[in-house]
Amino acid sequence: MNNTNNAHPLDQPPAERGRHASRRRFLSVFGTAAVGLPLLGACGTVPDAPAVTTDRKSPMGGARPQVQASQAASPGNEVKRTSFPISAVGLTWTGSPRGVRLRLIDRSGKPGAWRKVTAGCPCAKDPETVPTKSTTPPNRALVPAYGSYGYQLDVDSGVRVVEAIAIDAGRSGTKRLPATAATPSKPTASGTGGAPAFPPAGVVLRADWGADEAKRFTADGSESSPTRFTRAQAITVHHTATPLDDPDPAATVRAIYEQHAVSNDWGDIGYNFLIDRQGTVYEGRFSGSDGIPAHNTRNEIVTGFHTFAFNPGNIGIALLGDFGKEKPSAPMHASLVGLTASLAALHKLDPLAAITYVSPTSGKSTPGPALGGHRDWTSTECPGSAAYLNLSAVRESAARFVR
Repeated sequence: MNNTNNAHPLDQPPAERGRHASRRRFLSVFGTAAVGLPLLGACGTVPDAPAVTTDRKSPMGGARPQVQASQAASPGNEVKRTSFPISAVGLTWTGSPRGVRLRLIDRSGKPGAWRKVTAGCPCAKDPETVPTKSTTPPNRALVPAYGSYGYQLDVDSGVRVVEAIAIDAGRSGTKRLPATAATPSKPTASGTGGAPAFPPAGVVLRADWGADEAKRFTADGSESSPTRFTRAQAITVHHTATPLDDPDPAATVRAIYEQHAVSNDWGDIGYNFLIDRQGTVYEGRFSGSDGIPAHNTRNEIVTGFHTFAFNPGNIGIALLGDFGKEKPSAPMHASLVGLTASLAALHKLDPLAAITYVSPTSGKSTPGPALGGHRDWTSTECPGSAAYLNLSAVRESAARFVR
């Protein structure tokens, strides 16, 4: 991260964003030519925007789902068209978190209704050096697009959309991902059931949900965000503010990866783990080729990009969906309990305890929960009020397996 002027890199002109720009150009410049046109024009005659595609073979056999993306810097309010069906539109903007509206364009050029976009989880990379003053990440959202072929934006005064990315996350096919048996066995009458093993059974590894590892590298072949490991201090729960009735959660994980790695310029997905409504747990941030999700062989946690200023030593778990009003489903809750219990046992954390987080970068100490929500660390609605209130039950259940 460029810290020369304390501005967030995505708030700077492209020429000032530092060495990561070469990776973004390498992966995305041929997908940024989203075509602008007046809304009432003959949309069918507009040239299709070129796209970056990915269709490599998976180590597990078979082709990975094809992922396509079309990026537009400072997209303005013109219609942006793509040559492929859009799974989601990722937006980055400054100004009011509720100051953006979007409408989708179908294949024939017909626009849908305007809808307000609400900023999602305010994730970000930490500065690589101690900042001289606090910085605030820009607003970001991932908006479902339901197979549309374009979009248009409208913004309030004072709002600037820095970047938009239209993503086709590919189809996962008819093969169902394995259900995650993440909940430990029931505790005995004495209240303990033995320390649950990590990782829980059924975690979907990166290769199996279709992560394209090329996105982690710059044009010269260097790793954009090299892995850094540290002692685990806390577990933090997030939500992705995406639809609850997700028909293809693995595709949503790929879309989040595309936005985080390429559009946000992080070089990887920001969360250490993600859990869908069916209780399936997905491996997030890359941590090496040893087959241990989110860890190295010394059981240190890889630093993600999920809780700005509190990332090192903080294990980020994202619930796929929007939990402002609705609680996590029973399978999602059970998997969250099982995953957090296994992590707490591995790292000797008490899920019910208050801790003092010590930043490995600045040395600053901050009180917080051993197992909490994003809002415990910064001003945000994440992980949604319903999920946040549910965390007390998660802590109680996880603690019974660890103590």
